[in-house]
Amino acid sequence: MEYETFAPIAKMTIVRTVLSIVASQDWPPHQMNIKNTFLHDDLKEEIYIDVPLGFSSSSSLDVCKLKRSLYKLKQAPHTWFDKFRTTLLQFSFQESQYDYSLFLCKTFVGIVLFLVYVDDIVITL
Repeated sequence: MEYETFAPIAKMTIVRTVLSIVASQDWPPHQMNIKNTFLHDDLKEEIYIDVPLGFSSSSSLDVCKLKRSLYKLKQAPHTWFDKFRTTLLQFSFQESQYDYSLFLCKTFVGIVLFLVYVDDIVITL
């Protein structure tokens, strides 16, 4: 999945389905917005940018190599989602076969649902 640039967006059919299940089962929905989402991702390729304004540089040809992702970087949403997905799978969540943005985990209490929409998450159990 190198060089992927898509943002993970749940299908509206899945959003409506999850909200219908939540309402019919009287489950409490929780919504989260992940702050600084795209600033913590490891880059899988080498990316260079011009020296930012305000930084001194000895030459106009100087560039900076990024070690981490930045906002407005095309790869940022995908690399964040890939890291988040990997983490959820390590915690025994299963990715839905109908939508890659829906994750489920069966627990002794019930089922935990994570629905991801870029950097917003709906959680219920």
